[in-house]
Amino acid sequence: MLCPKCANEKTFVIKTLKGLKNIRMRKCGTCGYSWMTEEKPLKDKDLIEYAEYLEQIEGKK
Repeated sequence: MLCPKCANEKTFVIKTLKGLKNIRMRKCGTCGYSWMTEEKPLKDKDLIEYAEYLEQIEGKK
């Protein structure tokens, strides 16, 4: 992944939070800039329905 600040290709993942969408903390090896990225499935009908179900449950609390 390219660094959004200096466009360097040498970046690395510091931490990953896994769930319905993966959130990764990244850091540039050149300029030291840190940022977060989000990875989620594009089209998975079962997962979309499950995520909607979870949102409904959370909304009722």
